[in-house]
Amino acid sequence: MATMAMTGAAVVGGCAAKSVALQSQKTTSSFWGEKARSVKASATTSGRAMMPVVEASARVDRFSKSDIIVSPSILSANFAKLGEQIKAVENAGCDWIHVDVMDGRFVPNITIGPLVVDAIRPVTDLPLDVHLMIVEPENRVEDFIKAGADIVSVHCENASTIHLHRTINQVCVLGTA
Repeated sequence: MATMAMTGAAVVGGCAAKSVALQSQKTTSSFWGEKARSVKASATTSGRAMMPVVEASARVDRFSKSDIIVSPSILSANFAKLGEQIKAVENAGCDWIHVDVMDGRFVPNITIGPLVVDAIRPVTDLPLDVHLMIVEPENRVEDFIKAGADIVSVHCENASTIHLHRTINQVCVLGTA
């Protein structure tokens, strides 16, 4: 399962809206705050409908909201020794592995794709925090979740996506499959 985190002035958490959700279902506490076990429908404080809140993966749920999380990026790793370097930061006590994905369009650099996430997943049981700095992330979210991403972050700027709601919904649907 994957969760959704968004950069900018938008959502942070497991597909929650920036307004407080009004829910009548039984909730449990997790890293992302209160979450519903099964929510048929919910609304924001402004009364607008929003999508259901989904649970984070078991790897992410090990953490509480008050935890300080160390999530080193693999961007500066030596890719010839990527597995060794991931094990080294894991043994040093890091909590998550951060994966910066850049497409050369949304930001000027080009980095990695879902194949690298797929290669990392069997190396570590730490949550993989995938940050998509790409144009049209809705076209790639499924690939990264299938590759093993636990957390997916997208940018809410129009330069990245005009389909933010669709992108968030993808993560929610794919994260619960």
